[in-house]
Amino acid sequence: MWNALIQHETIDSVMHDKGLAKIGDGIVNLCYSLAKSLAIGGATGEKVRDSVLARAIRSTSLYQHMGRRTDIGRAADAYEAIMAFLWLKGTMTIEAAVTTLVPLLEIDTTTSRTQEGEVAARAFQALLEDNLIHLPPHTSHNDGNRFS
Repeated sequence: MWNALIQHETIDSVMHDKGLAKIGDGIVNLCYSLAKSLAIGGATGEKVRDSVLARAIRSTSLYQHMGRRTDIGRAADAYEAIMAFLWLKGTMTIEAAVTTLVPLLEIDTTTSRTQEGEVAARAFQALLEDNLIHLPPHTSHNDGNRFS
């Protein structure tokens, strides 16, 4: 159903797709809101800060394919585009993402914003690393160059 939105042969094209980043923004925020709600035991709506997603993607092997001077906003957009790609492709569900995030979110209502950001970045890093195998290769040549 979503094939027209995910016609990408390389991870670079996914990470630079601004439309996917916009879709991914909503997906990431929904997943985090659900995961945090389960972690703290009450419904909450949260927006994930760009700095959290930037820290998460910079801690993975994908970062070597981004410019060293990539700013926080662009790094977060790349993360969001990847999440949209995975969801639209059907290789990641909201439920699976939340299931990955919840046990890693060791937070409660007394956790400081700084601590929550650090914990959330590690959780989002793990979510991305769990899904690297589902991403297209770095190059357009079918050379099997995957991220690991």
